[in-house]
Amino acid sequence: MATTPVNTNSSTISSVNSSSQNTQRTPKKVLQKDDFIKLFVTQLRYQDPMKPLENNDMAIQLALFNQVDQLFNINDTLKSLVDLGKNLNLTYVSSLVDKKVKVDSNIGRVEQGQFLGGEFKVEGFVTGGEIVIRDSKGNLIKKITLTDLKEGIHKIEWDGKDQAGNLVPDGNYTFSVLLYDGKTVNSVKPTMVARVTGAKLEEENRLVINGVQEIQLSDIKELIGG
Repeated sequence: MATTPVNTNSSTISSVNSSSQNTQRTPKKVLQKDDFIKLFVTQLRYQDPMKPLENNDMAIQLALFNQVDQLFNINDTLKSLVDLGKNLNLTYVSSLVDKKVKVDSNIGRVEQGQFLGGEFKVEGFVTGGEIVIRDSKGNLIKKITLTDLKEGIHKIEWDGKDQAGNLVPDGNYTFSVLLYDGKTVNSVKPTMVARVTGAKLEEENRLVINGVQEIQLSDIKELIGG
C-alpha cells in the first residue's frame, strides 16, 4: 500500500521562524536613566583585565552619568511645573465665570434694568460726538449726544432706557461711538463692562463674555468684583 510522507520539518521551521519574528524585541528610541547605568556596569564587567578602565576615565564617565541624572531630574521637575501651571490656569479661568470684566468691545450689557457700564477714549481735538445704541436685531434704541469732550477717558452715561423713556429688556446692546473733529467723523471702539458667561478649557484657554463673544485672558483690562 502506498504511503505519503509527512513533511514535518517544513512546518516546524515555519513555526519557529514565525515565533522568532513575533518575539523580536523592538529597539528603544530613547534611552532612560537606568539604561546609562546598565551600560556603565556592563562596560566594567566585560573590560579587558589587562587594560582595565583607568581611574581618570572612570571619574569622567561617572561625572557624565551624574550630569545625565541631573538632566533627567530637571526634565521631570520642568514637566511637573508645566502640569502645575496648566492646572492653576484651568482653575483660574474657571473661577472667572460669572465675574465682570472690562474689555474692548462694542457690546454692552443690561442686567436687572441696569447698564453694566462702559467708557471710551478721546485723543486729539474733538468738537462733539454721538453714541448710537441698537438692540441685537439692529433696531435703534437710543442716541446720546456728546459735548465738551476733552482728551482722556469718558464714561458712557446711559440709564438703560430707550428714546421714549422706557426701560429696555435685559440683554446685549451694540454701541457705536462717533466723534467729530469739525471735518470728519471717526468711529472709536469703546471699552465695556462684560459678564463672563463661560470658559473654553482647550489648548488656549478662552472666556465667553455676554454669552456671544470669545476673548483671551490677555484681553481683560480690569477684573471687577460682583
